[in-house]
Amino acid sequence: MRLTGTGNLDWNKLNTTAQKWALDNWDYLTTVNTPLINVDSSTKIEKGQKLKIATGILYLKPADLVAVKTLCPTAKLMGCKKDCLESSGQLGMTTADNAKVKRTILMLLNAEEFKIELKREIIKHHKKHGDSLAIRLNGTSDLDFTDIIAVLPGVQFYDYTKVYSRVLKNKLPNYDLTFSGSANNAKSLQMTARAISAGYRTVLAVNTAETKGEYKLPSKLGLIPLINMDDTDVRFKDDSNAVGVLKRKGSNKLERVTDESRDGFFFNQSNINKLAAMV
Repeated sequence: MRLTGTGNLDWNKLNTTAQKWALDNWDYLTTVNTPLINVDSSTKIEKGQKLKIATGILYLKPADLVAVKTLCPTAKLMGCKKDCLESSGQLGMTTADNAKVKRTILMLLNAEEFKIELKREIIKHHKKHGDSLAIRLNGTSDLDFTDIIAVLPGVQFYDYTKVYSRVLKNKLPNYDLTFSGSANNAKSLQMTARAISAGYRTVLAVNTAETKGEYKLPSKLGLIPLINMDDTDVRFKDDSNAVGVLKRKGSNKLERVTDESRDGFFFNQSNINKLAAMV
C-alpha cells in the first residue's frame, strides 16, 4: 500500500516526529507499494508451521510513537510501553521499522482505504493458504479490528490484548484472544488474577531469559499448570483457559536483575507468587 492522495487527510493524527518523517520520506510513502501483512515473517511465527499453520501479521508502530492518540490504550496501566518488543529482532532493522511507520501513517491518514487494502491482502493470503492461515492484526498494537474480522468469517484471527474488556466482550467465533497479564501495579495484577480466575486464556511474560545463573520459567502458578507459550505463537490451539509463560525478550541481564526487585510489566519471582495467592 502507498499514499495515493493528499486531499482531506488529517495530519493532526500524526505526532510532529511522524509528520517530519512523512515529509522526509515522501517518495517512499507515495510511490513504494509496501505490503500490510507478511506471512511467517519472524522466527516465533514460523514455529507455527510445525502445527501446519501459516501466520500473517500486521506490524504497526505502537502507542504514541507515530499516533497522537495511542494505539495501545492500556500501555500506561500495564507498564508495557518501555519494554515493548516492537524493536526486537527483525522488527528493529531499519527496513522493517520504516515499514511499520509507513503502515501506521497510512492507517491514520486514510482509515477506509487502509481497511479495504487490509481485507484484500487477507483474502489473497487465504486463497493461497486456505484454512491453514491465521491472521494476527495486533502484532505491535492493541486496536479493535473486529469490524474487519466480522466480515471475514472464514478466516481465523487471533491476538494478544492487554484490554481486559475486549476479552470479556469478544463473541466472534473466528477471533481468538489471549489476555496479556501484567505485574506493573496492584490494578494490573488484580486484572490478571481476574482473567485467570474467570477462565480466560492468559499469558505471563516472566523476568528471565533462562541464561546461565538465571531461574527457569515456572511450571505452575500455585496449583495451575503453566504451558510454555514460547514454543509457538498459535494460541488458538491452546485450551481456552490455559495459562502460559514467556521468557523476557529484548533485555540484558543487568536489566533483569534490577527488575527482580521492583514491579513492572514482567513478572518476577516475588509478584508471580502474589498472583498465585490471588487465584
